[in-house]
Amino acid sequence: MIKRIAASLPLTVVLLDVTVVAVLLPDIRLDLGSSSSGGQWVLNAYLLALAALFPLLSRLRSRALTLAGAFVMAAGAIVCASADSTAVLVTGQALQGAGVAALLVPVPGSWAALVLPGAALVLGPLVGGVLAEQNWWHIFFWATVPLAALAAAGALAAPQRPGDREATRALVFAAGLAALTIAWVQSEVWSWGWWALLSLVGAVLLRQARVHEARGSTLAWAALAGCLATLVFLLPEYFQLARNLSGSRSGVLVLAVTLAAVGGWTAATLLGRLIPWSGQLLAGTVCLVGGLGVLVTIDAHTRWAVLIGALGLTGLGLGVSAVAARGLPGPTSAPPAAVLAGACLGLAAGGAAFQFAQADERGSGATFEEALAAGVGWAALCLLLLLALAALTIWRLEQAPRRAPSAAPPAAES
Repeated sequence: MIKRIAASLPLTVVLLDVTVVAVLLPDIRLDLGSSSSGGQWVLNAYLLALAALFPLLSRLRSRALTLAGAFVMAAGAIVCASADSTAVLVTGQALQGAGVAALLVPVPGSWAALVLPGAALVLGPLVGGVLAEQNWWHIFFWATVPLAALAAAGALAAPQRPGDREATRALVFAAGLAALTIAWVQSEVWSWGWWALLSLVGAVLLRQARVHEARGSTLAWAALAGCLATLVFLLPEYFQLARNLSGSRSGVLVLAVTLAAVGGWTAATLLGRLIPWSGQLLAGTVCLVGGLGVLVTIDAHTRWAVLIGALGLTGLGLGVSAVAARGLPGPTSAPPAAVLAGACLGLAAGGAAFQFAQADERGSGATFEEALAAGVGWAALCLLLLLALAALTIWRLEQAPRRAPSAAPPAAES
């Protein structure tokens, strides 16, 4: 049990970093004068470096690499804490992500291993809210320096399991992931056609790297991770900039998603023996479609009861669907490479829709608050399309083995 808890420490640090920084982003953007895409890069640079390097570094797992990863992570935190521009902060975040990539180890899907990551999803928005209230975002990054030592201790105590991805394939994966992320985040200056074309190029690269692999559960976890990362990024922007809430109130309201996700995962795990995975998957899908469907229609004056209900329903759907994904073909615990890639690409796609819609609304004469709310709605629609595409792909993967016997030539009669 101790080794399982130790293995979860690096993942706990990742979730804490992402949720805290997301709540702090509106204040960071104000202090540094960051653009919308610049603010998104603060999170996307971290996730991109982490997702791109993890498959390669997992093959080289060693004590020396772990210590080097902790050093790079701490150095990145120091760069972030002393940043006086968006470019410097993004560079520091990329360094932190690269460092964590050397520390992250696969986490078993057990209660003991997932308690700390679940706690990070709940405490992260609250910590971010408290720090945002005092504009202490520098302090969080200084506090991340000792967290690097904690993550390294957990990685050293956890069982060492090298990855099985070929080095060449891992490099192609990193290149495709970077190309697709850059294409989406920077697409606000291009037309939808260029955005789609560059996304297709990145998707082809990812396909050649066989990142998706023919596993239904892998695709499901990747899509759910992308949905969660996008919501955690967008909600503080909406709460603080469109609804003029304080940082602490924004952090509390983000809990409507993260706490509901943890609660949904807990409930689905406890009821797993009573409700089949197919029933859980159906319930999770209905919650996701219902919650995101309401978020598509939000504006700068949506009633709080409706908004919080939609966020809670979405979070509940994420948690229940994550448990149900274990019943799909593929691994029974979430593969880190797929989850990280899903979070990175989901944030890039959802953030691109947010930026594009916001700019389009402002060009049409909408107020800043109205444009920002419209951007969140378009991002929610993008997430619905992402989940639908994942569901269609999973369905096709499940149908392929069933069609294979019927496609075989009939045996010759004797």
